Amino acid sequence: MSLKSFLISRTFLIQLAIAVVLTVALLLITMVGIRIYTNHGESFPVPDLDGMQIEKAEELLTAQHLQYEIADSTYLDTAEPGAVIGQMPEAGHDVKEGRTIFLSICALSPEQVEMPKLTDISFRQAVNIMQTVGLNVGRIEYVPSEFSNLVLAQKLNEESVEPGVMVNKGSRIDLTIGKTGNGEKTVVPNLIGSTLVQAKGEIASLFLNVGAVIYDESIDSQEDSLAAKVWKQRPTHTSYDEIEQGASIDIWLTVDEAKLVSDTILEKETDSTGK
Repeated sequence: MSLKSFLISRTFLIQLAIAVVLTVALLLITMVGIRIYTNHGESFPVPDLDGMQIEKAEELLTAQHLQYEIADSTYLDTAEPGAVIGQMPEAGHDVKEGRTIFLSICALSPEQVEMPKLTDISFRQAVNIMQTVGLNVGRIEYVPSEFSNLVLAQKLNEESVEPGVMVNKGSRIDLTIGKTGNGEKTVVPNLIGSTLVQAKGEIASLFLNVGAVIYDESIDSQEDSLAAKVWKQRPTHTSYDEIEQGASIDIWLTVDEAKLVSDTILEKETDSTGK
């Protein structure tokens, strides 16, 4: 039989049809299997785990056939130890079964660091050392001394703290600074637009103290308080004002962009006129 005759024969056509049917059937079975394996089209929102103890969060995630992994552990004095303080994906995000949810939890106790020796060095040196180990500048007290800007004492919670003692990371260390009787003055910094952390650093660098910290009505959450910026300060900043070292500056914080914009414009106008 010639090739042409075979290709048009009944036997070949039947075999060809069977092959086509089997191929289509295999493709359909494969597609259905993939859809079932990946739960195609089946997703549900991630539950809100914020503030939930890790044991309770685990139960809830397991019930919804989700996995979890602790990605970070940070101590916050505003959260309950062992509670969830962050999650990724966020609550409400649609995911499929088997997805891993990454959690941040509040550590059971704060990380501790060794208290460095801050006395008998300049204030600026002390600040640099504190930043290196993760400590913050607290209250600055000036006392008469022949050594200007020399650190004379270091305190935690109004009690002297010796070098080598373990303290909580992030603690605010109060410093007693020597001051001659010359009445040294420093400029009033422009804090408008700064975060609280930035403002505290700028105030400390000029040998001043943080006074009242006032949050406006736009602050609704911990995230807002961290993102808030200074929109008002007292005393105000001008190019010519100076105050004595050790004085306090009160600051007002907001996340309201309208307040920030209007006050920034006012500061610029004040600087340009010197009034």
